[in-house]
Amino acid sequence: MALLFGLSAPQLFGLALGVAGLLVLAASVRYVWRATAVLRAQDVDSIDSLDQGALVRVSGTIGSIEDPITTPFSGTDCAALRYGIEERRLSPYLLPWFVTIHERTAARPFTLRTATGTVAVVEAVRTVTLEEKVVATVGVDEEPPERIADFQRSVSGAPGRTIWRDPPGFLAGLARMLSFGTRRYFEHRASESDTITVVGRVTAEGIDPIVVSDRSPTDTLVRMAKTSLAGVLIGGGTLLLAILLLVI
Repeated sequence: MALLFGLSAPQLFGLALGVAGLLVLAASVRYVWRATAVLRAQDVDSIDSLDQGALVRVSGTIGSIEDPITTPFSGTDCAALRYGIEERRLSPYLLPWFVTIHERTAARPFTLRTATGTVAVVEAVRTVTLEEKVVATVGVDEEPPERIADFQRSVSGAPGRTIWRDPPGFLAGLARMLSFGTRRYFEHRASESDTITVVGRVTAEGIDPIVVSDRSPTDTLVRMAKTSLAGVLIGGGTLLLAILLLVI
């Protein structure tokens, strides 16, 4: 088999596979490490005596919110939000399931009331890990609530019709029987007086948050890292296969 730079075709393929595996592995490990901040952070009630850059975990209730976000589906004012749309489709295992087809995150500065005082959360939140609230479930032949209909019409990037909502004619009956195309509109939101935990780094103004969560540190870590852990396994497996191709 022809050689290129002293490598056979399988070895060249192994080299390319190794580079791809290494990139996936590095990105996944980086995110998993960032997720472990919820466990590595120092648990505090006040940041007054801490150095800037310190990694902290602060729990309390949300106080004042600067320019609250109004959620798109329920119309609730909040400080941190993740919202999205799921559509019922056929899974790779040939079973119906809900797939996220649209998702966004937003946040505003707010204060957090703790046992000893008030802490300012001053920057946009990178990760929102809160209880999911399904605002509406809308079948293919049903009209969505007015707020959701307005969202669908006015928001750029909102999903329109899909093949799961308009299947080919010979599949239409089966699709309706399995509720394909049904959509769920969900929100993860933190509003005034809600009890949450903020993990982030101390700045001169307050806390620059990494994550806002209403779960325990361990549950938050699992929720943040589970997708990246799959990436670690895929990247590691790809890298191992590449090594085998290079040495055989």
